[in-house]
Amino acid sequence: MHGSNWGVSNDALVVEGLMASTTDPVTNRATAVSLHAECPRMRAEDAVLTVVTLAYDTATTNALPGRARGLDVAERVLCRDLEHWAGQSGSVVAIGEAAVAYLSMGTHEDAQQLRSRLPELRARVSRAAGAVPRMSAAQGPSRKSSDVVARALERLVLPRGVVPEQDQWAAGAVRARPLWDAATGKQFGTQVRLQAFRVDDVAADRAESLLSLTRSPRSVDGAAAAHEAMPHVVAAQPGDDPVLWDVTAVLSGTGPARATLTQTLIDRCPPGMWIGVSAWLAVLDEVQQALRTLRGRGHRIVLTRYGSGREPLAAFDELPMDGILLDPHLEAGARVTSEDSAVLLAILEHATRNGIAVLSTSRSAVDPRRRPAPVLRPRTEDPGDQVLERARLVGLTLRQTAILVNASTGQGPMAPRWDRYDVATHWAHAHA
Repeated sequence: MHGSNWGVSNDALVVEGLMASTTDPVTNRATAVSLHAECPRMRAEDAVLTVVTLAYDTATTNALPGRARGLDVAERVLCRDLEHWAGQSGSVVAIGEAAVAYLSMGTHEDAQQLRSRLPELRARVSRAAGAVPRMSAAQGPSRKSSDVVARALERLVLPRGVVPEQDQWAAGAVRARPLWDAATGKQFGTQVRLQAFRVDDVAADRAESLLSLTRSPRSVDGAAAAHEAMPHVVAAQPGDDPVLWDVTAVLSGTGPARATLTQTLIDRCPPGMWIGVSAWLAVLDEVQQALRTLRGRGHRIVLTRYGSGREPLAAFDELPMDGILLDPHLEAGARVTSEDSAVLLAILEHATRNGIAVLSTSRSAVDPRRRPAPVLRPRTEDPGDQVLERARLVGLTLRQTAILVNASTGQGPMAPRWDRYDVATHWAHAHA
């Protein structure tokens, strides 16, 4: 995007791009990639890292009405609760899936004081009505930040009594589920996964999604075990339809683990397999380079959980990808809310224009005979100069278009901030 071609200054676009790369677009807090931060202060031997997490349980999360009026709202509320409790210290990080984290660096005395205040947080979130989020905390040396964050998330999302093991994938069960073409509703292929933690399908799926945000070095052995087992899993799948393996859980890693895990994937990925990775993870340089290498060897690449709002700030033709797997919460919301329906339709149109396959794990969610939700009147004014229509025609994504509009309207404190829903509803309204 060149600002001069759109009536927008390049400086304004640079500012918006920097903000978008470090700020979570759903909650407007620090992005989940912040959990991978590597700086001298994090390696200070005398510093203590405290991680506090809040999240709704899996049943409550799945019962939320999609994204626009469900998951997105829940995540913003959880961020607000943590900020009110923490005050001015530390940082609140959005990690998705109705979960947020608070990270604070300090002395041993600071860490003890924070832990002593945890009952205050528990009382704050114990509302008189509605679901109560679960809470967990972990503390440890900042030089072992990966382990500290991993412990906090494990305590949050794993069912009580379940202890993670280094060979968690080797010990887990193999699960396969059909994938559907979102444009036609026809069966496309199969998604396979090695289910960790010996828990049921629904709980394991969410646990792995959250735990993939941070992989400590102790998880490398478990990732290696997954690579050992995967050729046997693929061989057991009948037919010639594509087999997709979502490698997010074995590819994510902080510090030295990340480079090791990406290289292991390159060296040991079974030939012919489609590779899936969470859209938010595809922005990391090491991960993107690994995907480019695998794609050069003939593997097909799919960005999973696409439509959560945390997609890469890049056009489809700039990424190593052949398809997207839709975010299940967006699909569920598209059946009941106009905002989610508009986002889903915009994604489908954009993918079709770029020859990108759009996949789903739910046949009913992509039934082409399903009546679309009524078009919602946009909540924001059109920025003018045909910016929105031109962005749609040249193939900008929802996130790219939101950045363009925000740059054109200015960064003043009173300027309206656009998000993917504003863009999608304007597009839907214009072509209703």
